[in-house]
Amino acid sequence: MSGWKQEELDAIAKDDNLYISIPNADGSMHKPTWIWIAQAGDDLYCRGYAGTDARWYQSAKREGTGHISVGGVEKDVRFEFPTDKETNDQVDEGYRQKYEGSPYLSPMISEKARQATVRLIPAN
Repeated sequence: MSGWKQEELDAIAKDDNLYISIPNADGSMHKPTWIWIAQAGDDLYCRGYAGTDARWYQSAKREGTGHISVGGVEKDVRFEFPTDKETNDQVDEGYRQKYEGSPYLSPMISEKARQATVRLIPAN
């Protein structure tokens, strides 16, 4: 079970824009960063367009928790970093379904971005 409520998944599915905030080393929250979000099954994922070099991704790896705002949903989350092919294939499909026709889709399903896949888990 992903921990996401169906009404949250429905609201998030209608919005292309995820804003993610990750704590700074001093505990304050970093300014929100805009990234894409995709659903695979009942789980939510995001990826670094710049791969593992993305600053927000590096912060997510370091801190393990953050806050998201998307589709009217505000939620504290923790991060997991799946690397298996099956999960990444499912996330690719989630991105294809949501962002079909975008010139940015191809980089978001590239091997570079796949290496920076993050599962968003509600921190309740």
